[in-house]
Amino acid sequence: MNLKEAKQFVADFVTGDHTPEEYAAFLRWLRGATAQELNAIADEHESMHEHWDVAGLVPSEEWKGRLEAELDRMEKEVPVREIGENWFMRRKSWVAAASVAVVLAGGAILFTQHKAMKDDSGRPELLAVVKTVVNPSGAEEKQLVKQVVLSDGSKVSLNVASTLKYPETFSGAGRIVELSGEAYFEVVPDASKPFRVLIKDAVVQVLGTHFNVRAYADEPASRTILIDGSVEMKSQSETAVLKPGQQAEIAYASTGAGGEIVKSEVDVNAVMGWMKGDFKYTDEGIYTVMQVISRYFNVHIQFDPGVPNKKGSGIVSKSNGLQGNLSLIRSSMGLNVSLSSDEKTVRVSL
Repeated sequence: MNLKEAKQFVADFVTGDHTPEEYAAFLRWLRGATAQELNAIADEHESMHEHWDVAGLVPSEEWKGRLEAELDRMEKEVPVREIGENWFMRRKSWVAAASVAVVLAGGAILFTQHKAMKDDSGRPELLAVVKTVVNPSGAEEKQLVKQVVLSDGSKVSLNVASTLKYPETFSGAGRIVELSGEAYFEVVPDASKPFRVLIKDAVVQVLGTHFNVRAYADEPASRTILIDGSVEMKSQSETAVLKPGQQAEIAYASTGAGGEIVKSEVDVNAVMGWMKGDFKYTDEGIYTVMQVISRYFNVHIQFDPGVPNKKGSGIVSKSNGLQGNLSLIRSSMGLNVSLSSDEKTVRVSL
């Protein structure tokens, strides 16, 4: 079995169109795969996991073991530069994505292919073949912003701790990407192909414009700011159109909110400060500010019991260094903020 046949097997497995002999051949191939081949199969697994209905299924312990063994082997035997910078970040997601190849002795597995571009709720979906770009926490100052150019010429700038998923080429009547984190979009106009950004609990839709989306999963809400053009926001219960200089804030459903879209006027220059490594906050809670510290400097934040979500105003700047920022936060928030001796944990206390 070669790489092309192995990738085809992954796709065939989802539909159940394979024989026991082909499955055995795939497992033999997996044991002898190179780093580059494993990366390609990891992409295929992740694609299947994200875009096929495998609800209720989890990888068997046998299958997890096989995958983990191969990952361990590659980490020990192959230089990191050959594996690729995102390899280690993708380990867990690769094993989770193997749910498309659950090993069940004597059992039948039913998979449902999503042929339509919308799920049951009407939310658009990415195409099956996608690329993933990650800008990790703690990136060096010169690498704070990661640039991505999409197949239509649209440009995306990724903040730290952010992930963008997008198809290699846009096809059909729409252009769809998925964001977790923060990004600035410069969308090439195309009236025949609306551009959509999928974020947690909402969809941003445009024809051609410049806008910023902040949708970190560890924050209570997403925030979309329009720079110029026009943006339509769709939450689970509302739809709203933004004008330049406006922000749409949508609290995540997990917070108990019902998808209400709250619009407000914002300082665009302050919002876009992250492009230079600056996070300007006004009347912002300590929990959100410390999450920014965590992303910029790749440290763990530990809150003592009873610490209130006190609010303050100031700037978190990558150029000030970790200690410099902690000192400013102490002054603006009136809280005790200390760094552990190993410089990996920041403690916040009264």
